[in-house]
Amino acid sequence: MHVIGEDRPKCKKQSVLAKWEKPPSGWMKLNVDGSYQEDNIGEISAILRNSTGDVIFAACGFVEQCQSALEAEILACKEGIGLALQWTLLPIIIESDCAEAIQMILSEGKLRSAHTFLVREIQGMVKGAREMKLKKVNRNCNRISHVLANKRSV
Repeated sequence: MHVIGEDRPKCKKQSVLAKWEKPPSGWMKLNVDGSYQEDNIGEISAILRNSTGDVIFAACGFVEQCQSALEAEILACKEGIGLALQWTLLPIIIESDCAEAIQMILSEGKLRSAHTFLVREIQGMVKGAREMKLKKVNRNCNRISHVLANKRSV
């Protein structure tokens, strides 16, 4: 698993609404997002689409005991990847707007974080027979997941 995007154009500035891009043929794209409320409740979402842009699944849920926005983002990755592995045998591009969560998941060294256990669980999920690429995207490129993860405040 590795980060992609350096060789591709970045999302346009916030003032211009960026568009979600379809994955290449033979790939799936998983968009995940998490949100955190001050009452220690998190919300997570995931949406998996194929190379024609068709939705394979969309899921969202509450996390009753969530300590931070980062924890919500990591949990969204974990739950989304778990579902995607059940729904497809194709390689998966995973997109999130949380650079810190992506960096932690890609880390090969020691992690000193309250979220280390969750991160290690995700790392175990992605080290399989299937190719996965992790990509940090602008929130505008992850709009549907963002809306689903913030449905309580909408």
